[in-house]
Amino acid sequence: MEDRAALARLVQAHLGLVVKIATEFRHSGPALEDLIQEGNLGLTIAARRFDPGQGTRLATYATYWIRACMMEHVVRSHGPVRIGTTRAQRKIFFGLGRARRRIERGGQLATCEALAQALGVEQKEVESMTPRLSRRDLSLDAPRSIDDDREVGGMLAVDGPTPEELVAGNQEAGARKTRLLSGLEALDPRERAIIQARHLSQAPPATLETLGERFQVSRERVRQIELRAIGKLRAACRLEPSASCSLEALGATR
Repeated sequence: MEDRAALARLVQAHLGLVVKIATEFRHSGPALEDLIQEGNLGLTIAARRFDPGQGTRLATYATYWIRACMMEHVVRSHGPVRIGTTRAQRKIFFGLGRARRRIERGGQLATCEALAQALGVEQKEVESMTPRLSRRDLSLDAPRSIDDDREVGGMLAVDGPTPEELVAGNQEAGARKTRLLSGLEALDPRERAIIQARHLSQAPPATLETLGERFQVSRERVRQIELRAIGKLRAACRLEPSASCSLEALGATR
């Protein structure tokens, strides 16, 4: 059974360690008070799990948990978009600034290649993370300025169709497909086969000559059957006589 009084004394005795470690993160973004609070959480976890029989001091063991909780809070507080989800990303997040200063003090350019080598990560990870760390995430719901309450998202240009237009287009396409399938039922098997081969196949459209050999008729006869079948489709789908003969008006797509 846990001795709460002993646990409280252990935590109280090591609060100074939490403050010391918190000062190392003072330039990372969150307020010092928040870092100390997260560090206290890590210290409490360490005190609960500490085993004196392992021959390690509590301060040494707790340092890992204190740092881990503070680092998690810093990453979580960076912005609404989650970063630092991998070990390499965490190395870049916490070590990029130090690595850049160390390289520049040596008289070299802090290129992505040099930074990746200094941090022991892949260059593509540095190239991906650097732009995200150089600026804060901006909420689309945030006001444009102090004097303008309109949302930032309202400034973004939208070139594509609206959700309403997409839904309406899908519904219209479904209706045309239903009409086409219904119209095909009005054709005899040969007419239907010619229409499918000439207009509805995913492959290149069959030629009049190929279909003539298939049905043992002339090319001109195939053309006449095709025109007759399109006329039937127009009537079945209630299209105007002037509608295109290409079946586009019926919603046919290859």
